[in-house]
Amino acid sequence: MPNSLNVIALISGGKDSFYSMLHCIANRHKIVALANLYPEAVPPCLHRNTGNSQSSSVPGDSGPEQPQDLDSFMYQTVGHTLIPLYADALGLPLYREEIKGTAVDSSKYYHCPTPELETLSTTEDREGDETECLVPLLKKVIAAHPEANAVSSGAILSTYQRTRIESVAIRLGLVPLSYLWQYPSLPPPSPGGLLDDMAAVGFDIRIVKVASGGLDEDMLWCNLADPSVRSRVQKAMRRFGGSVLGEGGEYETLLIDGPAPLWQKRIEVDETNIQRCVERASYGTAFLQFGVGGGQVVAKHTSGEAKWPLALRNIGQWDEEFGSLNTSLREDLKNHYSHIHRSPDSLDLGLPDSQEWMVTLHRSKVGSLVYISNLTCPKAGSAASEQMQGINHDLLDILSAMKRSTSDIVFTTILLGNIASDFAPVNKIYGKLFDEPNPPSRVTVCTPMPPGINAIVSVVVNLASRETRDGLHVQSRSYWAPANIGPYSQAISVRCNSGTTLVHVAGQIPLIPATMQIVQLDATAIIGNGYVDGILRFQHQACLSLQHLWRIGSHLSVGWWTGAVAYIAGGGDMQAKARIASEIWGKAHERGFGKRGEPVADSLDPWDKMYRGLGNLAVENVDHRALPDYDKLVSGSIATDIPGLLVVEVNELPHGCEVEWQCLGVAKGEVYFTSTNTTQTEAMNCVIASANRNISHIFIRRQEPNDRSAHLIAAVKRVRDYIFNCSNARELSVSYAMTIYTPHVDIFSKVNAQLVPCRSVWGPGSEKLEAGIIMHSDALPPLR
Repeated sequence: MPNSLNVIALISGGKDSFYSMLHCIANRHKIVALANLYPEAVPPCLHRNTGNSQSSSVPGDSGPEQPQDLDSFMYQTVGHTLIPLYADALGLPLYREEIKGTAVDSSKYYHCPTPELETLSTTEDREGDETECLVPLLKKVIAAHPEANAVSSGAILSTYQRTRIESVAIRLGLVPLSYLWQYPSLPPPSPGGLLDDMAAVGFDIRIVKVASGGLDEDMLWCNLADPSVRSRVQKAMRRFGGSVLGEGGEYETLLIDGPAPLWQKRIEVDETNIQRCVERASYGTAFLQFGVGGGQVVAKHTSGEAKWPLALRNIGQWDEEFGSLNTSLREDLKNHYSHIHRSPDSLDLGLPDSQEWMVTLHRSKVGSLVYISNLTCPKAGSAASEQMQGINHDLLDILSAMKRSTSDIVFTTILLGNIASDFAPVNKIYGKLFDEPNPPSRVTVCTPMPPGINAIVSVVVNLASRETRDGLHVQSRSYWAPANIGPYSQAISVRCNSGTTLVHVAGQIPLIPATMQIVQLDATAIIGNGYVDGILRFQHQACLSLQHLWRIGSHLSVGWWTGAVAYIAGGGDMQAKARIASEIWGKAHERGFGKRGEPVADSLDPWDKMYRGLGNLAVENVDHRALPDYDKLVSGSIATDIPGLLVVEVNELPHGCEVEWQCLGVAKGEVYFTSTNTTQTEAMNCVIASANRNISHIFIRRQEPNDRSAHLIAAVKRVRDYIFNCSNARELSVSYAMTIYTPHVDIFSKVNAQLVPCRSVWGPGSEKLEAGIIMHSDALPPLR
């Protein structure tokens, strides 16, 4: 993927799409064309007048009428007669198509399979949907500009809008860019928010529609760049509830000027040729109607020098708390390791001993979740892609027998023997399993494999109603978190009967969200000592990827993590890497790390406001809680309050990075932690009473090689006996599911568990372990 993209800018005339264009340019992309959709012409006999307008005719237009406002949740159409002027004003080619149809699919997430999964039925499902009008529009632009490989939009909080644009873009082979996504929460803090930032670069933003009880008709044509106008909007939204940014349709805007040299000219509107239309039956909705020839392009009084980049808000890479953690830890590591010039000879960096072991399919059930582990298919062929095809077939058979489908999968683990050569073909075949929005979250790593096996897949399936499952699948590049372009979501959440939600977050790696490139050390951080620079590089990557995890968790209201796995790779001093990962994880759970901030304006998706009854939720009632949220920690929990962490060394990670964090989060529920410690094992237990769930991280300490097999089997037997004893004592059937991370997979081949073979595994205090176990079970007393 080239660093510089050739971008088609979707525009409606509104402020957001034009501000997004500036961020495209700031990221060294080139705008090659503008694209716009406008209302379909309606013959007089099919006039769409509701009968509530003071005026509905377009002055000077005697032909078929083009409605000024479709009141679409997808497209802004007020002011569409002025859109042709942007081609001259910006000196860019403009392509337009009519909007035909309506919102046939009004769900929050747009159902649209990839081209290889396209069927007659899915095509018919989308027929007549206004979203599909983007397809001929963008195809027209691509035909004229074959170099185009990306499309930008102004989506800020609307999942409804973003997922529809992503769906079309990806089908056409375009990279979706949404640089304003989650803008209100991005660093550094902006006192006046996005509207102030737009005014700072020189936008002239006219209000052309109001549709909120707090916004009067007299605000039409006011300039939102005027501080007094912005103040009126902010006061109205605080009083009546709504989005200060207009994300929920509270108002719409039209840009008539912007910064040079992007804006080579400005638009001048004949205000005598503007009519005000009031839809009295629609809660005071009012909009402006522009006559044909009601505007013109005129010269700008400017030198043409590009001054806006200095005024454009520079979105920082780091949130305040993670930036401080990254800086302080880097200085500590420099001081600690500066005298070391190579990895200590005493470290065991070799591969595990050659083992003959086999993989066995296992199933377990805990609550409404079924764990199907260790799917393989060597009989399908020797290539990982062939084996993945066989795994697909077997998985579909298993799900069919359960009367379930792939839409019920919430999390997938894919183990590969060679990630460099096998990831792309396996990913393509795996993707054929999913033809619905929000595929399962996922982690993919390269591990030691048994002879003849090059792909192993394990899945978690939700047996509860499909309505208990929700997802977050952002495929656009943004500043917020890495895009997931492919068959996996950032997170899938499953709501329990109590309302408590378990959030399965995909593995997070240190990609820079805006560029989708692995983060590199700043030149100022490199000291020229290869060993120390390697340590600092790992620490830098570990901090950024954990920040991604925090942003996703915060977005989904996660209050606590039940624990984590940090996969590490890249060679070097693995004990040092394990120690650094543990230190970062611990500091991120210190009280006050994720401080509860002031409520953030515009935190709700407009679809949620409309369809989930949240439209009257005032800004000051939106509570952005801390992560970790100590108000959700049950009194009497252990003093450390740090969820369990396993650091697992594997052969390789995606993109050649050195760390990948995987977590399960808890939202809308309390947790408490207990721990036990013996000479042979240590356990950290996270208990979620409201979900009747216990997640234990169990650390099996090292023993002499002669005693290893007996020690490991005894440790696992002890865990199982404990569960069975609890079951008998309560006269209950307690269910459990285990994942075992170990270099000694031959010992565990017949254990009913998901196996993750690895080079080494590390526990608390960077102690090297024989094995680590994550056990999900019904809520139990502490393991002793």
